Amino acid sequence: MRRIVLGLIAVVFLAGSIQQAYAKSAPSAMIAARQRFFGSDNVDSHSGRVNSDKVIFSWLTNATFGAAVNGHVVLLDSFVTRLEVVPGRTPFVIQDLLDLQPEAIFLGHGHFDHADNAAYIAAQTGATIYATPETCDNMAIDATNNFNNHFTTVATVKCVSLTSRGSLPGAEIVSVNQFEDIDIKVFKHLHSTNTGLTDLDAVPVAATVGGVCTPTASKGNTFPCNLQDPRDPALFPAGTLLEPATLNIATSRQGAGGPLSLAYVFTLKGGDHPFRFVWHNTTGDIVDSCALPNNNSAGQPNEPGQDVHGCFPGVSVNGKTVGANLASIMASFAPVDVEVGSVVSLGFNQNGERDVVTYIEQFKPKVFIPNHVTAVAVEGSSLEWKVGFFDALKARNFPQAGLQVDWLVDPNDYARPLVFDAKNKN
Repeated sequence: MRRIVLGLIAVVFLAGSIQQAYAKSAPSAMIAARQRFFGSDNVDSHSGRVNSDKVIFSWLTNATFGAAVNGHVVLLDSFVTRLEVVPGRTPFVIQDLLDLQPEAIFLGHGHFDHADNAAYIAAQTGATIYATPETCDNMAIDATNNFNNHFTTVATVKCVSLTSRGSLPGAEIVSVNQFEDIDIKVFKHLHSTNTGLTDLDAVPVAATVGGVCTPTASKGNTFPCNLQDPRDPALFPAGTLLEPATLNIATSRQGAGGPLSLAYVFTLKGGDHPFRFVWHNTTGDIVDSCALPNNNSAGQPNEPGQDVHGCFPGVSVNGKTVGANLASIMASFAPVDVEVGSVVSLGFNQNGERDVVTYIEQFKPKVFIPNHVTAVAVEGSSLEWKVGFFDALKARNFPQAGLQVDWLVDPNDYARPLVFDAKNKN
């Protein structure tokens, strides 16, 4: 398969201070932020450098993580469920993300619950954004919206386009070459979908209607449900929210950038068995080769070969169906040490978490860390999704022995360092 890196799109927009508090971080603020997210034992108290022997993930809500990889600080997605200026349920604010001083922002796809804040953070920190060319188009829109509302001085946002514009999922594997000591491979995969095929053998996650769990199939009333504990809003009231207009993060994004999704495989260089992890912020239907089809104003499929349901009937990639080819790409990286993957599919009441398990079957992780449990999945519903996850493992007859699952529950696990010894995996 071809390995290519397409040119970058530089988005110039006016960036300045919304408030004095949003100024570029001082070194002391960077050190404090990195110690908060990655643990004081892992961050040098004088330089702010993160221990290069560790790979550390710190959950920031939904599919977003701050990560330290071989000492490099990056963001995996950039969305925060509650964008606050005074901490509430989420024990940090957007300034803390600026203070981290990330070197790069990797976007899985361009929907708001993944890509919001990316242009703003990149402008303030100089971090490079990596995304599909279609999502880079969306970053240009975000930059323009920010300029029109608040910014006053010139800055540059760099968005590096990965994969070819309009390419099929799995048609190419591309490389990110920013870090000499980390091999990063990227391929387009499938966004989750509620427009594809229903699997009658899967265990669905039940729909929630008016706060009541409503099973959607005939296998009994024991389904997990996308349902929030009724005590949750009172237990965890919102902090002081940053008005959406301040960063204009919820603006409409035109074009096809939304659901075009990338999976990232990070491999640390050196050693006989280098540490490897994969991160993906959505989990599509590789069984039936279906993905979310619509994101433009006309509501038409935005990838070549998709039908109105988002499926790829009769489409061949490397002599295989789209889903089968993607499965073979995933398997080519197996086994991975850690898979950080979405456990929520838009088709949760059709196929439950079946698609999540199909990705695990291919990547064969030693450790699985869930994401996407605070958007689509309502806040406070994570343990319901955990039930669905283990039901799906059983339904697929997946051997659970040897798979460590580090489940994340909000708000308990926000900014809690998940630390892996990259040099001594035993």
